[in-house]
Amino acid sequence: MANQSIHFHDYIQLNGIQQWVTISSTSRANPILLVIHGGPGSTYSMFKNATQQFARQFTVVHWDQRGAGKTYRKQKVVPKNLQTLVEDGLTLTQKLKRVFPDVPIILWGSSIGSILANLMVQQGENLYDLYVATEQMTQDSHQFAYDQLLAETKHQSLRRHWLQKLPADAHHWTAKQINQFNIFSAVQRSDVPNMVTTLFIKNMIQNREYSWQDCLAFIQGMRASYRALHKELDDFDYRRLLTNISMPFVIFQGAHDPITPAQATQRYFDQVQAPVKKLFIVPVAGHLCLFARPKEVSELRRLVFAR
Repeated sequence: MANQSIHFHDYIQLNGIQQWVTISSTSRANPILLVIHGGPGSTYSMFKNATQQFARQFTVVHWDQRGAGKTYRKQKVVPKNLQTLVEDGLTLTQKLKRVFPDVPIILWGSSIGSILANLMVQQGENLYDLYVATEQMTQDSHQFAYDQLLAETKHQSLRRHWLQKLPADAHHWTAKQINQFNIFSAVQRSDVPNMVTTLFIKNMIQNREYSWQDCLAFIQGMRASYRALHKELDDFDYRRLLTNISMPFVIFQGAHDPITPAQATQRYFDQVQAPVKKLFIVPVAGHLCLFARPKEVSELRRLVFAR
């Protein structure tokens, strides 16, 4: 029974609503990798190929958050605030601990999910054995990204003209401007897997478990979650991010991430105090680096069992 594989894809009750959760693993004994997706509302459960690779070493848990993906398709409910999502995530974690007693849990926050996961660790640090962030959002991420792209497009007048419509001080951007910049920035690079076309759209098309209704719910959920959370994200105080943690802390950073650049990530990483901390630069990768280069995740298993 200990080595029995797991293939769970269904709704479970989390704080009053049915939320979509998938659990995949080749063995129940594998450490749990709980994925907190970005967005807001940008689910990762369509990344079937990468998940299959992760599942050889981990019990991979994808969760379509309140207001996102298949959860939004089931019921048109959006989060009241970020804390609502944090509480849903903590409830899911507690359920996982009951189903998988004594199995280590790695919490992985990606992009905006790195904010949610960070807050989850602060409110439930005893629930987790290792915290990992990818595409870590920081106070300086958008400024570094804007300055970097502006320099790269200095001989491209049309692209530079679009960029200069944004305030030069990215700390004053609204959530709408951030979203517009992220999409624009992601499609500029041709030397790394493109977040929109190569990753999201390609995986949606190739995943036979993703219907056109699921694709529609993905888009609608992102829009609804944005409307619900954009004011809070506009004013989010990045000083709330943890700087002291009692568990191993790991960041995977795409070497050519156009949205959360390595310089900003390094600045935050240097501030964090942890018993063990590692920063892995993933080559030939941009945003969503572990879905572009899933073999890089293997380093986590060694770290969690080294405690």
